[in-house]
Amino acid sequence: LPKDWSSLPINEVFEFIGTSSFSRNDLNYEVDGDSIYYIHYGDIHATYKNAVLDFNTEARIPVLNKSIKPTTYFLKEGDLIIADASEDYDGVGEALEVYNIADKKVLAGLHTFALRDKDNKTAHGYRAYLFKNPDVKKRLKTIATGSKVYGISKGNLEKFKITLPPLPEQQKIAKILSSWDKAIGLQQKLITNKKQHKKAMMKKLLIGELRFKGFSKEWEYVRLDKVGAILNGLTYKPEDVNEKGVLVLRSSNIKSNKIVLEDKVFVNANEFNPLKKGDILICVRNGSRDLIGKNAIISFENEGNAFGAFMTVYRSDYNDFFVHLFDSDIFKKEVNKNLGATINSINNGDLKKFKLPFPQVEEQKKIALFLSGIDSEINGLEKELLGFQKQKQGLMQQLLTGKIRVRN
Repeated sequence: LPKDWSSLPINEVFEFIGTSSFSRNDLNYEVDGDSIYYIHYGDIHATYKNAVLDFNTEARIPVLNKSIKPTTYFLKEGDLIIADASEDYDGVGEALEVYNIADKKVLAGLHTFALRDKDNKTAHGYRAYLFKNPDVKKRLKTIATGSKVYGISKGNLEKFKITLPPLPEQQKIAKILSSWDKAIGLQQKLITNKKQHKKAMMKKLLIGELRFKGFSKEWEYVRLDKVGAILNGLTYKPEDVNEKGVLVLRSSNIKSNKIVLEDKVFVNANEFNPLKKGDILICVRNGSRDLIGKNAIISFENEGNAFGAFMTVYRSDYNDFFVHLFDSDIFKKEVNKNLGATINSINNGDLKKFKLPFPQVEEQKKIALFLSGIDSEINGLEKELLGFQKQKQGLMQQLLTGKIRVRN
């Protein structure tokens, strides 16, 4: 550590204050002047992206149902909330600092610790960054226990040592990192707005409510099997898995309508339907009903790729148009209509019968080109966002370890 930095046990810096244990069933998003806000540990992991939870800008903070009258401690400006449980090691000790509470009533919830600075040893806006320090994150994993879910006990956390720069340096670091968070937040807002714009345009373009100049011919509704082929996925056994085999794409390889190859499975297979560039991969069976029908277009050419039994491929000369149609509420409505009450799947027989709007080919191309243009803009914004996030991460590691020092 730099010579003027200190390392102190948490219980010398913070006091632990009361938390509550209400479940998701006790929460809603109907906010009024008497609402009691509730910070759920699941939202610390999945919803809130910044170290500071700013009540002036964060829109997705749940509140308690009106029938519940809590008696635990309410949070104050600058209090620190730490999630004491996580399904993976990287989430151990995720923390955020509450900001701009004003006169709002706020509770820390189930599976959290709530900490309050004792003697102003930490700067407002810097506290959650104490747990972003790479060394601190690494050491936090050593006090986590469990197998499927990792947890931290209060006893272990009280003795855990945190790294503290001098107070003026904390304030400066918090100001620098906060400016990056604002830039990232603005970029995320741009992406959200662009996606909403695309969704609004899709809603009108894909049903013919909005037409491009020069097109007036009435649209047909066609069955999918009349204008394309539906191909079955590969069934395999656990003993068929082999890293020298065929790459099999599954539902986990579809994220935000894109193919991602983070989760790879290779299997031995002599016969299979190879994927081709332009195919649309569709999830037809999954434990979660919400994932049925999610899809993505194959953007690479590789005859060595297959797809699993819970997946289907749609192959057509019109897939530049269908990839947008399958991303619309029109397709989702057909999927939900055929799901059934208890079975989380659609079969290929039903999929073949889906009747979807089908304009003449030239109009399809015009619609696809327009919507793909918006997709390109979104992809560009997302790449910029990833760059901002990586730059902030690198800067954060340097600042929080003292490798880069800030000037007064």
